[in-house]
Amino acid sequence: MTPLFESRLEEVLFWVAFLGSIGVPLLLFGRWSLKNAATKKSAPRRDISMYTNFALLPAAIVAIALGYARIGALPHWLFYPGLALFILGLALTTWSYRTLGRFFSLEVQVQTEHRVVDTGPYRFVRHPGYAGVLLGLLGLGLALQSWAAVLVLAVATLAALAYRLRVEEQFLVSELGDDYVRYSRRTKRLIPYVW
Repeated sequence: MTPLFESRLEEVLFWVAFLGSIGVPLLLFGRWSLKNAATKKSAPRRDISMYTNFALLPAAIVAIALGYARIGALPHWLFYPGLALFILGLALTTWSYRTLGRFFSLEVQVQTEHRVVDTGPYRFVRHPGYAGVLLGLLGLGLALQSWAAVLVLAVATLAALAYRLRVEEQFLVSELGDDYVRYSRRTKRLIPYVW
């Protein structure tokens, strides 16, 4: 059986990217969310969508195990494009949440004087942070060179995001009204011009 990584350098690159993609967002997003919580105006009742933020970690662990076990092996040359997509997805998510500024939160909620943000990546899609998560996790599956890992990550991510998107969009329409409805008509959810 061929090893997952052809060199020690590739393995170090992978683990630095993976652990950095967990640590950096936890620090940044957690700090931003706590800072912005002071201006919280309202949140949906009985909302469990916050847990979708953490539900993807077990899927990533399963995907890594599939990659190391070489289940559903793909060509090795996918490692570098996959790693690049993984990092690009993290960068898109970080840029998106930074663009939200004081309106960002890990929980579905609106802040005092909340408004629709349609600048930066929000010009193209309503949920670019989630698009970044999807892109990044698909990249992770490719970096693991396993179609089984890609499948696990795609199914887990789409399931988590479908729930979160439904809750979030219903809530934003109820709180932001016509401004959000108009914004929804001119943008797609995750993929520009597609969906």
